[in-house]
Amino acid sequence: MSFALRLRRLFLTGLVVVVPIWGTFLILKTLFTTLDHALADMLGPLVGSSIPGLGALTLLVLILFVGSLASNFIGSRLVKAYEMALLRVPGVRGIYSTLKSVTDIFSFFDRGRANPVVLIPFPRDGLYAIGLLMGDAPEELQRSPFGRLRIVFVPTAPHPFTGYLALVLQQELIPLAMGFHEAMKMEFSCGLYIPPARLTSEASPI
Repeated sequence: MSFALRLRRLFLTGLVVVVPIWGTFLILKTLFTTLDHALADMLGPLVGSSIPGLGALTLLVLILFVGSLASNFIGSRLVKAYEMALLRVPGVRGIYSTLKSVTDIFSFFDRGRANPVVLIPFPRDGLYAIGLLMGDAPEELQRSPFGRLRIVFVPTAPHPFTGYLALVLQQELIPLAMGFHEAMKMEFSCGLYIPPARLTSEASPI
């Protein structure tokens, strides 16, 4: 591989990693500043000036409160109704969907890091895809005469938090030594990121 091609690949790989992170940072920074100014206006007569870090602390408490609210049944229904209302507004729908997809990446990474990475024949024999082993298929789905079925999530590039749910025979699963984050970076970069080679013996048991 030429130096120019390698440099281009490194640049594109870094770009797809930096842009979502930097965008999230700018959004949080704007929220911090907004809350700081709002609290300074509210508490100014009492404290005389803004308190450094109060906006960040307030935002943290607000995020934890919303997370607690969204975790219960009633709160989740309210959040869902609010999201549906936003998605009906032209213009706002595009902005909200874009920002929601960014936060979904972090949520997906947090949920999936414990799942072993496997290689499976997909979407047909002779072609292979990287997947996350989610566990055993429910008994009502164990209808194959050739063996036990396992549930595998097959992420799609360049948005690995969406994909396909596949039922794969146990004997067709190929364990990989590749870590979860390496697999997701490879998917997210559409193959531009190539994880370092590891010994097969390091693969997680399945």
